[in-house]
Amino acid sequence: MPPMSDDKNVEVDPRFDPAFQRGFDQTIPIEEYLPDPLPRKTAAALASAPPVVAPPIPRLPPAPPKDQPVPKTPEYIDVEVDAAPATEAEPDSSPSRNPFLLFLGIISIALVAAGIWLFVRSGDAFNSRDVRSQGDYMSLDATIHMAPFIALLGGATAIGVLFVFASKWKRRG
Repeated sequence: MPPMSDDKNVEVDPRFDPAFQRGFDQTIPIEEYLPDPLPRKTAAALASAPPVVAPPIPRLPPAPPKDQPVPKTPEYIDVEVDAAPATEAEPDSSPSRNPFLLFLGIISIALVAAGIWLFVRSGDAFNSRDVRSQGDYMSLDATIHMAPFIALLGGATAIGVLFVFASKWKRRG
């Protein structure tokens, strides 16, 4: 690899701080690079700058009354094909019909049950004579410490699913 600079110390890469490179010689002075400061804008300069104005939005002519037919002129063609507002939820996007939320609900129940089962099982195994080696002890210790977190993950998943249902809930009436 060719040297990166013409310095006497060819093992020092000039792109990086020489103090942290192999072959650094403390007797060579380090030149520090500082960029030129950017000019500051004063309040007077900001106040004298013209404000940025967005271009005006073209307006469509008012729609004719509902009892009159819509004329087939170019200015009314887009008005005739008016879609429903985007804020309304589609009827097919009900959270109760979402298979992913159902799957997450099942997973949350399974995680809570698995966490509780692992905790009880590992606690019973500590009190038995089955712990014969350090590997058995370590796996039981890891299981008894991990089991509450598995149950908490299941609870957090259930809260997340409940949050999705609550955010989509609309009061009837």
